Amino acid sequence: MAESAGVHTERLRLGYGDREVVAGLSTRIPAGQITVIVGPNACGKSTFLRGVARLLRPSSGAAYLDGKSIHAMPSKDVAKKLGILPQSPSAPDGITVVDLVGRGRSPHQGWFDRWSAVDDEAVASAMTATGTLDLADRQVDELSGGQRQRVWIAMALAQRTGVLLLDEPTTFLDVTHQVEVLDLLVDLNRTQRSTIVLVLHDLNLACRYADNLMVFSAGELVAEGAPREVVSEDLVREVFALSCRVVPDPVADTPMIVPIGRHDPQPQRGPDAHDVSSEEELRSVVPEPAPAIRNKAVAGIDEQTKRFLREARFFLLATANTDGSMDVSPRGDVAGGLWFAEDGRALAFADRAGNRRLDSMRNILRQPRVGMLFLVPGVGHTVRVNGRARITRDPTLLEHLATSEHRPVLATVIDVDEVYVHCGQAFARSALWEPESWPDRTGLPNPGELFKAQAALRDGQS
Repeated sequence: MAESAGVHTERLRLGYGDREVVAGLSTRIPAGQITVIVGPNACGKSTFLRGVARLLRPSSGAAYLDGKSIHAMPSKDVAKKLGILPQSPSAPDGITVVDLVGRGRSPHQGWFDRWSAVDDEAVASAMTATGTLDLADRQVDELSGGQRQRVWIAMALAQRTGVLLLDEPTTFLDVTHQVEVLDLLVDLNRTQRSTIVLVLHDLNLACRYADNLMVFSAGELVAEGAPREVVSEDLVREVFALSCRVVPDPVADTPMIVPIGRHDPQPQRGPDAHDVSSEEELRSVVPEPAPAIRNKAVAGIDEQTKRFLREARFFLLATANTDGSMDVSPRGDVAGGLWFAEDGRALAFADRAGNRRLDSMRNILRQPRVGMLFLVPGVGHTVRVNGRARITRDPTLLEHLATSEHRPVLATVIDVDEVYVHCGQAFARSALWEPESWPDRTGLPNPGELFKAQAALRDGQS
């Protein structure tokens, strides 16, 4: 296993003739992680990668490999630590897969060195890792696009470098082969702890596979970090000039960008001049909460919280569909109608009759993240539980949740991510638990009247 080398740049300027493309960039590539570079066309992504790989000499500044300027190092020393797979590499006509992969061993051989058992093992390991052993005797130009990319990656693996740079390795591949290549890079990173840097155009795949995301615009690095911390609707709009919605990926829970085109349905009302349109503007009005408040959540349910939840006969369950639609369902049960895992990392409740309960269960199947708000009658604070939900038919659990009036056929289990207490300011402002402040119920519309009024509005809108 090759040791991951350290890669960083200091005031790196790159260009072609008089045209500067990368403007004085200083950054450090996290060792042992997958870094994905994204940005619009002609923003400097590939140019930056070429500068780091010593394929393009900087006009000023430098790229460093293990603390040494990469352009001052002997070529063979660089090739033993850093490998690059450029865009659309070409192989000599008629070359076989095993011969091409074997060329990855060139940096390790001198003028008079013979092919060794170490070379055999490196090539065999690289072809095993990429699933190309059965292609060994085939000519490279006979392979499919996905197979060729795996062969080129095998050649880079045979080089046994701690750093691997790939410029748009999924270009021209169908989605199956794109995922196949990216999964292979994850395997390499996890088993060899290789530092992998690649350029991608697909933002959603970049968010799913990157440990570290670098966002380029007009030759500058405008954002860097974990995708969840970096990607926002504002960023996509400013960098890519694209309106979108950013929602959780239903598979990986990473940011997923949903583009909004000119012909997509748009809200009838445009933004008002007084609408808050960015987080920066929001923060200018609403300050960041104190750390003690911001960090109050815990990933489990303690005994005191269990006592509170057991008395909470009513709670709200919030779920979301993958299309962004929401459902907030009121749930009620007898006191003690919850089940808790012994370690406090999960709770469960029985499915009870309700008009819209199927909506929330559908949402859970499609996107399992949920939020719950538990209320105890007359108590001026609530408890919030966030987590991942799953629907179960476990007979032991169903028996535990059964009552004398009802034996459930389904239950919902919440694997707890966050638990925290909400203070009672909302109850105090609304005087919810003060009977003397309650309205005269005889003056309120009953359910039938509400249903008819809503039906009339719906009919008028159709």
